Amino acid sequence: MPQMLAFVSLVVIIHAGMQSYVAWWAIRNFPGLRIGLGALSLFILLGAAGLPFSLYCLRAFRGAWTERLAYAGFLWLGSVFIALTATVLGDLAVLSAPAARPWAKTSVLGVTAAACLWAVCNASRPPVISDIDVPIPGLSADLDGFTVVQLSDLHLGVTVSLEKFSQIVAQVDALKPDLIVMTGDIFDAGLRDDGAVERIGAGLKAGHGVLAVMGNHEFYHGVEVSSRTFAGMGARLLRNEVATLPGGLQVAGVDDVRTAGLSAEDVAAVLAKLDPARPSLFLCHQPLGFDVAARAGVGLMLSGHTHAGQIFPFGLIVRLFYPRFNGLYREGRSSLYVTSGAGQWGPPMRLFTRAEIVRFTLRAALQK
Repeated sequence: MPQMLAFVSLVVIIHAGMQSYVAWWAIRNFPGLRIGLGALSLFILLGAAGLPFSLYCLRAFRGAWTERLAYAGFLWLGSVFIALTATVLGDLAVLSAPAARPWAKTSVLGVTAAACLWAVCNASRPPVISDIDVPIPGLSADLDGFTVVQLSDLHLGVTVSLEKFSQIVAQVDALKPDLIVMTGDIFDAGLRDDGAVERIGAGLKAGHGVLAVMGNHEFYHGVEVSSRTFAGMGARLLRNEVATLPGGLQVAGVDDVRTAGLSAEDVAAVLAKLDPARPSLFLCHQPLGFDVAARAGVGLMLSGHTHAGQIFPFGLIVRLFYPRFNGLYREGRSSLYVTSGAGQWGPPMRLFTRAEIVRFTLRAALQK
């Protein structure tokens, strides 16, 4: 509880700071605005506290109004972030060229409106299909061409609907994969009908089945209900264990390392169960511990969590915490892919990023 209160307080402070800068910009550039300090302070406080309050209502009460309230709170958060970026850039332009002030304020308003509209439209589009060939040490000729589809970070709930989930299931089905892996954050706050998720998710079909691991939001949604929902979809949940598929492909999976409190030693102990002479995959929600996986000889580690930043330029901050931020990375003979995810968290927006479903084609690595 103290950690949660500290996190909520930090969110409110950051959100209030963003709104304060945007309000200060508006007052400076439009002196005709007549807003009292008290009214402005109240507006900023309500705007900053609105999102945590709406998320509390989402968990504590039933009713469509809670979902609408949370949706509005998320949309406001994303819009304020985009407005903050535009106003900061506008102020920097004026500082470097004071004569630019007359058109800078108009440009800021136009850019903010256009970026918000585009971000919402972009997030509503179906995920793109990313096709990637990856060499896997120890892969036999029989498994050369084996396809794995990765689904991650759908965040089914307030801003990612079950209808969109149905569309994504249809996209995956059209790929005819040999294996489907779900690398966490499939469920989120506001997901009311786990039974519907199970019915839709049961449409995920692959020759070697569906494997999944817990992301941090599965813990927030509830470990028991998340486990039941994965099982109802027909997915085998890997919780710090290894599954061996027909043909010898090994798949290790761990719970979200930070939420579950797993150390590098804990991850190494799971990976020690792998036979280094056989091909292997490693499912880990957050892109952490790739060095441990590489030392264990893992062929391909699959992660998500970062959303590729989701709304530019938030990715610049995310990179500070996750240097392996998005895309394909290599270390020795091991590979890591960090997906941008098939959905989005929070604001129903993506600016200069795109949701994706990833299809990997495993290739026999050349022996040296």
